[in-house]
Amino acid sequence: MKYTIAIPVYNDEGTIRHCLDSIINQTIDKDKLEIICVNDGSTDQSPAILEEYSNTYNFVRVVHQENSGSPSGPRNKAIELATGDFIFFVDGDDYLGEEALERMEEKILQYDSDIVVGQYVGINRGVPQAIFKRNPDNFSFYGSNALYTVSVQKLFRVSLLREHNIRFPEHYSLGEDQPFIIQAYAYSNSISIVKDYPCYYLTNNLTVGREQLTKKPITGRLYMHQFEETLAAVESLQLPKEKKLRTYYQYLTRVLNIELRTTITRSFQMEDKQFIFDSLKALIQKHNFLEIYANFNTREKLLLRIIEQGELDDLINFWYAERHPGNMQVFHGLIYPKAEKAYELAKAESLSFHRSNKLAAAVTRIQKKAEGLLIEGYSYHSLVDASEEQLYLKLSDRDSERVTSLTVQKGAYHIDSPIPVNPEIMQEQMLSTFHVVIPASVIEWVDAEKGIVDLHLVSRIENYTAIARVLGEMPRHETSKLTSSKQKNHLLNITTYNTKHGNLSFKLQDTTKKKPKQLSKKQRIVNKIKRMLRA
Repeated sequence: MKYTIAIPVYNDEGTIRHCLDSIINQTIDKDKLEIICVNDGSTDQSPAILEEYSNTYNFVRVVHQENSGSPSGPRNKAIELATGDFIFFVDGDDYLGEEALERMEEKILQYDSDIVVGQYVGINRGVPQAIFKRNPDNFSFYGSNALYTVSVQKLFRVSLLREHNIRFPEHYSLGEDQPFIIQAYAYSNSISIVKDYPCYYLTNNLTVGREQLTKKPITGRLYMHQFEETLAAVESLQLPKEKKLRTYYQYLTRVLNIELRTTITRSFQMEDKQFIFDSLKALIQKHNFLEIYANFNTREKLLLRIIEQGELDDLINFWYAERHPGNMQVFHGLIYPKAEKAYELAKAESLSFHRSNKLAAAVTRIQKKAEGLLIEGYSYHSLVDASEEQLYLKLSDRDSERVTSLTVQKGAYHIDSPIPVNPEIMQEQMLSTFHVVIPASVIEWVDAEKGIVDLHLVSRIENYTAIARVLGEMPRHETSKLTSSKQKNHLLNITTYNTKHGNLSFKLQDTTKKKPKQLSKKQRIVNKIKRMLRA
């Protein structure tokens, strides 16, 4: 098996040696290696360095051409010239882990993969991680999150690219990866990943004034050009309709969840932001995504409706609200955004976020009081404004599955004794503090001499209900003794503890000293005679 390493080079004199050395020093045999460097009109010493390596190593080939302004042309030239079975696109300022090709070859031999993605490492930049965390070692593109990495620093089967005429678009200079990668993914039979070895080091070169082919900032208009090109690439796929629709869906999921907000909220001029929004509106209407609309989640559906029927401000207001707690409200048991247009569109289509909202609760202080056991803590919803909520504490016996509830009061038990709260959570969330006293009479229904009681907090807003297991965040756990409300000599030990998940539970133990059994007069006489005989 042979590998072609394709490197578009433009003014990389400071990094190209490191890049080439990392490839030359791979642990695979040199007869498996071909390096094609396409110099795209460099004006520094890069051409001379490339010629030096070409004269030293017979598997290094150099092609010089006039500057094209993007890596597309050089990469396409490498596809044309490649003699390898697989081609790996490497940028001139990046480099490979020493065993990268060996590790990738193992995946090809094991799974007959068309594409192999090696683990990324970022140098002065972030890198995609989701594809390595949420997929097995080998998987199909359809139904995966492969599009969460759209860069082309991957290993591709050359016959796949040539058979389907997959090439980089050369008529624009930025964002050329997406139309290429989406076609390669869609036509591939399988994708493999190397999770346990750093194969590719992506750099963000910080040299002042250095312009790189693949690291230029992308403007709003160029982003929309890329978006249109990628949609056109999907449209051109020679695949069954079901697979094309699935590809549309997976690409739009990436756009709605990752790229759209990032692109619009960058420091573009207002006219640029408006252009992106207007272009998206036109494209959504043009492509009519109703055939795949049911596949999107609630948030994605709402974003599509805002773009389709709203204005740029409506979209920005929704995003702004998402970044702040309490941005949702309850209406007739369903959860909708507070932002005006988003609320209107979500309510019209019953796009409720009730599955996304999570309730969290923690107890931070427990004290014994005359009337029972006082517990105090805090709670918060991930989305909903819960200022009008009603709180209840649910206690359940783990063995008998008996359940009882108590009404919980907002605020501290004593106004001059604030409830301890994690300061980091206080800064990030809209908190409700609460207290409740648990009298002995409430937990006397535990039948066993030893029992465990679990605690849940229940929040009700209108007819919407959320339930959370209560966490234990006290500085220490203690044992309290409560006296029975029925029998004055009846004592119950309540010991608090955290489960392995950090949840608060009570261990209960009846510690009442049992009185000796009263014997009959006849039995007392018999026992006395027995003692005399033993003496």
